Amino acid sequence: MFVLDVFSSPTLDIINGRLCRGGPAYYARLALYAVGASDARVRLPYDTCIDVEWYLRTEWCLEADTLAAIPECATVFMLEERDAGRRLKPLSLHKIGREHPKGTAALISPVLAELDIDNAVRLLSHYSLAVLDVQGFSRLYYGGEVAVFSENVLALVERVGVADNFIAIKASLEDIPDFIALDRLLRYSSSLGHTAIMVTAGPRGALILYSDYSFVIRPRSVDRVPTGAGDMFSTLVLYGVWRGYGLERSTLGAAAAVSCILERRDEIAYGGYGLCRDSFEERFHASIYRLPGRCYSIDCVISALEYG
Repeated sequence: MFVLDVFSSPTLDIINGRLCRGGPAYYARLALYAVGASDARVRLPYDTCIDVEWYLRTEWCLEADTLAAIPECATVFMLEERDAGRRLKPLSLHKIGREHPKGTAALISPVLAELDIDNAVRLLSHYSLAVLDVQGFSRLYYGGEVAVFSENVLALVERVGVADNFIAIKASLEDIPDFIALDRLLRYSSSLGHTAIMVTAGPRGALILYSDYSFVIRPRSVDRVPTGAGDMFSTLVLYGVWRGYGLERSTLGAAAAVSCILERRDEIAYGGYGLCRDSFEERFHASIYRLPGRCYSIDCVISALEYG
């Protein structure tokens, strides 16, 4: 059984006045449900007051009158999707309680610093498979808004050493504010040995750096709100590696499945179990471009993500 421990506070989003389930644990559950992963489940490995069964149901947005019933231990965002990117405004913040790391794999993906760097690095030692998403370590909350802050990301990556297990560090270009920060992240990654780096860029795909090679995954473009895409991608990469698919096939299937999920989100959320199984397992509506060696320069990253 693939048991995914998700280290992120239970997250709810208010979108256009409606309360919607969100955050890494919800999207991990949705992704595994969408690909028909009967041998997988999602766990919240920490003390929480939320009704976990309710939180991990696949239905997405609820009715407006449910806003009064928001659990006290949830992190809540007012979320707006704009052409220039996503705007987050925190309405309530919640720290993760006492951790209980017991699963097969881990998605360590705080949404807003509810897990500190020391704990994140310590938790990695408990798992043979893990993705460490820097999103919640790269954000700084001030003046009622969420802004990008790069130094925490760099400090975190610097702490992750070479390990026998599979660790991937995921960073979205949305969470990397400038070329200087990206250059420093790439320089750190050059010394990480068998730790993978996944740099995602929304519809342009993802650049994967691992060992002595690198490649770009280019997903099928879909005109849908991309909220949750990164967490679903990380979850399915871990699930694929656990099933023995290898990193290239796992990322290819994950990218294809995420496009399918975004496109058919409502069908999946209301009982569409396994609707994206084919996308994940065999009909890869995504492309892979292998690069000659590693990709450690900004020019290489830009060229790879723009042109393949």
